Amino acid sequence: MSQEIASKPDSAPKPYPEADSSPEQTSKVAEGLATYAYTPLKKPIAPQHFIAGIVASEEVWRFAVTNELNTHLETAVQMVPQTFQKVAEMRFTYDIDPEIENESYITIHARVQGALDDLVKEHWTYAKAIVRAIPINKLPLISFSPEVI
Repeated sequence: MSQEIASKPDSAPKPYPEADSSPEQTSKVAEGLATYAYTPLKKPIAPQHFIAGIVASEEVWRFAVTNELNTHLETAVQMVPQTFQKVAEMRFTYDIDPEIENESYITIHARVQGALDDLVKEHWTYAKAIVRAIPINKLPLISFSPEVI
């Protein structure tokens, strides 16, 4: 028996108990492996969230819902074109204050155009209006950042 094992080269295929010697049965080895082949899953498309017609990321949306800010953000966004003469676009970001622990807020970024003196006056008008329109306990959770273009 030891001569039989030694006479076979190591690289020769070794039969398994279910194997049949017929040629059509030899391809069954690959069939079993094909079921384990990696097929990437399609990532489900997350629904987009909008606040006042502006796309809100998942982070912004969660923070707004958790802190009940949706209506206040809508008010703040509606005030931007009422206060500034030329607004090109707006977007939201979720920001964490690096200096104050556990302090985070949503920033409304608005691209505005105009003369510097006019923009300063419009920003001041916006700040006064937002303080009157939004409850005092929600004000620290909303920030406004005009970007001059």
